[in-house]
Amino acid sequence: MKALLANPMELTSLSGKDKAALVRLLSDPDPRVLHAVRQTLVNCGPEARPWLKAGLGSGDRLVRKHSWAILAQLERSEADREFIAFCNRGGEQLNLEKGVWLLTRTAYPILDRESYEAQIDEFAASVRKVCDPAQSQPAALMAVNRVLYRKEHFRGDKANYYDPQNSYLNRVIDRRLGNPLSLSLVYLFVARRLGLPVTGVGMPGHFILRLQSPAFTIYIDAFNGGNFLTHSDCATRLKRCGYGIDAGFLSATTPRRTLMRICSNLHQIYQKSRHLKERDRVQRYLIKLAC
Repeated sequence: MKALLANPMELTSLSGKDKAALVRLLSDPDPRVLHAVRQTLVNCGPEARPWLKAGLGSGDRLVRKHSWAILAQLERSEADREFIAFCNRGGEQLNLEKGVWLLTRTAYPILDRESYEAQIDEFAASVRKVCDPAQSQPAALMAVNRVLYRKEHFRGDKANYYDPQNSYLNRVIDRRLGNPLSLSLVYLFVARRLGLPVTGVGMPGHFILRLQSPAFTIYIDAFNGGNFLTHSDCATRLKRCGYGIDAGFLSATTPRRTLMRICSNLHQIYQKSRHLKERDRVQRYLIKLAC
């Protein structure tokens, strides 16, 4: 086994029994052996996943602990590569929902994306039970509000506004708490499933939504219970925050710009909390998105 640790290339010829023995070495009390085993498994990359998943079922607590940690490291490295590749695609009209989940996975690599998407599907289905979106868009928005805020109890996290969990959609759905941008995304993804023409609006200092129709425009403040706003309400807020009235402030923001804003928020949060490794991670994403 020592020879294999010294030459990871030989691992390709290991039997299933030998692979299991290698994973069991994660409980070795010698820190040098543990370090060598961890590094060997990390160097094996995706090939080591089945062995590590088997280790999660071990009766040894240390084997389970280290198997999980290495598996998470491998998954996070892959998630990082996937999101970078996504960011490198040209154009402003990226698939926003896909991009948001790819970004979320960079922080939460063992992510069951399908289960969260199923929850969003259920929110939309609950709206359809009480309202036909094709018949009345304003009524459909009011139904979305009832489902998200009264039934599901989503709310803005005013107590811990700068908690990074508020920027990751899985934690927003788990806790029913978020910031203006993340709650807007939950609302937006529900609205899209209902066929409602809702878009994001990246106002300075506050992210909101807009439903635009030939007959009317409704602005939606997802952070504050889905309150409906008029153009005048938005202008008043902008003025109160020290901004002038600029038509661009209330125009639809693109998926790329939305992802940039999420990353920018996280960059500031990690900078203030001195989580510099995380800050540098999202800074790389910002650079890729800006290019």
